[in-house]
Amino acid sequence: MFSFRFTTCVLAAGLALLALPALAQTTDSIPSSASVPTASSGTLLKLGTGFTRGLTIGGYQGTSLPLVLGAEHHLSPAVAVYANAFSGFDLGRRPRYFDGSRPSLTTEWGFDAGVKYYYNQEKRRQKGRATGPFVGNYFSLQTTSAFRSRTAYAAYDYSTLTLNWGLQRRIGKYGWFDAYIGAGVGRDQLYHYATKKAAQARYGFAPELGIKFSLGSQLTH
Repeated sequence: MFSFRFTTCVLAAGLALLALPALAQTTDSIPSSASVPTASSGTLLKLGTGFTRGLTIGGYQGTSLPLVLGAEHHLSPAVAVYANAFSGFDLGRRPRYFDGSRPSLTTEWGFDAGVKYYYNQEKRRQKGRATGPFVGNYFSLQTTSAFRSRTAYAAYDYSTLTLNWGLQRRIGKYGWFDAYIGAGVGRDQLYHYATKKAAQARYGFAPELGIKFSLGSQLTH
């Protein structure tokens, strides 16, 4: 279900990605004196939203807004590990089920974790572009597991393993912008309609695409 469930987010994020070159050029024009000093370690905590998992617009699940709580820790100036917890929160009416109960406030939730490699940091610094901890262009290897809240079946939905390219920038003192695109393999869990028991899993192509706007603070230097 990952390829179909993520269609709305992919279309919306795809339109927003058209503006990335202009945004990257704007943020890259920040002089190096405005950049955060380079550090070999540090931890960043963020809370944000955007075009990412948990977002739904219309359809059976209605409209939901994603919230993402994340942490990123630098192991070296170029390498960082990260983890995020995400969930979509229903913004519309929640009609009762036949038994009188109401559906969960959340539509989809899950976790992702991975490792980032920020490349060309020294070259960006020499050109006066924005650099520093958690700032720059990167490659990442990420694993994701997602679960469904509104279902009579088991909660587990799908998992993915993807290789991504992205960019992360500061917006002011506490704002953060993170955008990424990639692809990999996904495992989609199928269920029998009558018994509601897990059937065989299905493996296939899994896209990864997201744009996040967050508020965050670096805890350690």
